[in-house]
Amino acid sequence: SYFMGLSIANVFDPTFWQVSILNRFFILLFYLVFFITQSYHIVIGGIFMSFEYFPVGSMGFNANIFEFVIEKSALLFVLGFQIAFPFALILFLLNVALALVNRLIPQVNVFIVGLPMQIFVGLGALSLGGAALVYLAVNALSRLGSDFMTILRAVGL
Repeated sequence: SYFMGLSIANVFDPTFWQVSILNRFFILLFYLVFFITQSYHIVIGGIFMSFEYFPVGSMGFNANIFEFVIEKSALLFVLGFQIAFPFALILFLLNVALALVNRLIPQVNVFIVGLPMQIFVGLGALSLGGAALVYLAVNALSRLGSDFMTILRAVGL
C-alpha cells in the first residue's frame, strides 16, 4: 500500500491504530481465510490440549522451543517475502518506467500521471495475484495444527 500511494489515506482502527485501507483489507481477508479453513477449531483444540500437556500449577520448559521459534520465524519471513516481492517489483518497475518517461519527455507531468497509474497498476496486480495470496495463507494455516502440537510438546512436561 505504501508503493501504491494508499498509505496517505489512513483509517483509524482501535485494534490496529492507524492502518491503510489496503492493510485493513488484508487483515479482513486473513480473518476470512482463517474462518473458512476452520483453523479456529485447531486453536480451540490446542488450548484444551495445553491443559493436558501442562496442568494448572505445573510448568515445564524445554530448550528445544528456541530452535523451533527461530525456524518458524525464518519461515514467516520467507512467507512475507513471497507475498510482498512480486507486487513491490511490479511497482518498482513502474516507477523506473515513469522516471524514464520523465527524462525522455519532460513535458509530461509525471506527478499527475504517476499516482493514479500506481494505484491502478497496484490494484490490478492485487486482483490478479489475489488467488496466490489466498493459497499462501491456506498453506500457512494448514501447518497450524502440527506447529501448535510441536510448541505444546516443547514447552510441556
